[in-house]
Amino acid sequence: MKRISVILLIVLVNIASIPVSLSQNKSGYKNYNQRDFDTNKVADQVYNLWKSGDNWFSKSKDSISYFVDDRNYKGIVNYGVTFRSKNFRNFNFVEYLSMCFLKVEISTCSYNPKDNRITIEGYVTGNSNWGSNELIHTKKQQAFVHIYLGEKTDTIKACYLGKIVNRDSVEVKWNHKEIDAFTVLDKFPAFYFKTYAYSKIKLAVRHPFKISGKITAKTWVAFGSGSNYSEIFDLGSMIYNPNKKKAKKSAERKEPDCKSLITNNRLVSDIEKENARKGEVNYYTYTKNAENYIFARQYARAKEEYNTLNQKYPVLFARDIHNAIRCAILSRDLKTAFGWSEKLALKGVELPYFKAKIFTSMRKNPEWKNFSSKYDSICKGSKGHWNLRLLQELDDLLQEDQADYGLENRKNPKVLYETTERVTDKLIDLLKKEGYPSEEKTGCYVVNDTTLLSFPDFNVLMLHAEQQKTKNLDTLKELLDQSSNALEYDRKRDFNSDTGYNSCFHIYKGNLYILKSYERNDVEIRKLRFKFSNPYGFIMDYNNFVIEAYNYKNPKETDDYYEENYNLIMKLTDDWEFYEKL
Repeated sequence: MKRISVILLIVLVNIASIPVSLSQNKSGYKNYNQRDFDTNKVADQVYNLWKSGDNWFSKSKDSISYFVDDRNYKGIVNYGVTFRSKNFRNFNFVEYLSMCFLKVEISTCSYNPKDNRITIEGYVTGNSNWGSNELIHTKKQQAFVHIYLGEKTDTIKACYLGKIVNRDSVEVKWNHKEIDAFTVLDKFPAFYFKTYAYSKIKLAVRHPFKISGKITAKTWVAFGSGSNYSEIFDLGSMIYNPNKKKAKKSAERKEPDCKSLITNNRLVSDIEKENARKGEVNYYTYTKNAENYIFARQYARAKEEYNTLNQKYPVLFARDIHNAIRCAILSRDLKTAFGWSEKLALKGVELPYFKAKIFTSMRKNPEWKNFSSKYDSICKGSKGHWNLRLLQELDDLLQEDQADYGLENRKNPKVLYETTERVTDKLIDLLKKEGYPSEEKTGCYVVNDTTLLSFPDFNVLMLHAEQQKTKNLDTLKELLDQSSNALEYDRKRDFNSDTGYNSCFHIYKGNLYILKSYERNDVEIRKLRFKFSNPYGFIMDYNNFVIEAYNYKNPKETDDYYEENYNLIMKLTDDWEFYEKL
């Protein structure tokens, strides 16, 4: 009986192992894994899928989908395209461009040498939330990932202007000539598949896919979706030439994210190159360092940055003096605080400015009596050297501008354009004759005795010229550039230059949000938090952020939008009705 049991056990074991043996030796199939695909990945962060009808600057008569190497795309205005409103309404063309990343996970891949067929299964993860500020929320359309398996054909793909504006209201020119949607701006290397296996899946978090097809030594498999870098693998090399030298593997991304390419019409790569070239120390190097120390509450170190700035530059902007005084006080260095304060007298800031609470320790100090007497004398002397004619003519121009722009009597767009064109001509003539109205020539601006304004009221004249795109705008910009280089005009920190678009940070109902596709940046978050916890009245740059207006008609719509697209970072303030008015 015992012998029979052993024989039966052996038979059962053999029967159980039959399916396994058949699977392992299934007609000579070859299996491949994630590592094989990763080592045969083609051109990371290079190709972009241009699918007919999905891409506004790739309009063409054929219906072929192209994988395009458009890394050298410059941005529309950088090709020399200009826009001008025909109906005199404000119009600014602002282009932002970002690309997100797809992530392809291979679960199984089997290749049958007998019929040269390959079957690939796995998951694709991705998103199309690429970080542009949506000023108007529209219903989100479902995006897809398109999968192609076949032999590629190289070609050249044209980048067209496309139908980006309403030609009835906006004039579009290139080299001073009218152009249409099919004007070619640039051409890029590209490829497409003539004969291929095809599959389409939803663009989502870890969506399954499966694709099968014939394979040759030239076969690629490509995954592409609008606003996403394509994931492309050389299957021919993986199967027929496994010892081929592979391209250097790119750094692995933990999760799919996005990469900004163009911001406010400027190439991010150009901005980075400029920053690299600006390795030399300049005025704004010290102010940026000082403000970073202020954000960290390291006032003594900020004070030293301002002291160095003072040694390097004979004339400073009032906002930096304003901050330097506070850093000295908070560092308990009243001697330095008194020294800095005298510099404000040269800007025409009167003694009531020092009634603010931050100056309590200075007013109680025995040195205050001598300081206040000397201060009044310096302040009166500086005002005696002001260019009063320049001040008067600026005020006249401001009155002429506001006569038509005022909220109570705002004129129609055509009149506003004509007013701005006329006022800008006069402003240009004034700048050529008298020079830029710097703080040394015309003083700086204080409201309610103690609040220093970063920029004067006449800045609105430059803002309107920029908004209206007046014919004389280039001449004005040239003059302002000269004044900026001479540190008379603080153009780098002028709000006229800050559009506020395309920020990953949004503030809505007192809450700070960040786009889900962006990594958390604690330094930037500290700066934004400081904006709402700045008891000492520092004048700071808080970087780019968007304040979302409350949707009184349909609050749930906006709440749902933020729930879907943003992560909540923190509550900044309950007084959100106040900052919406900023």
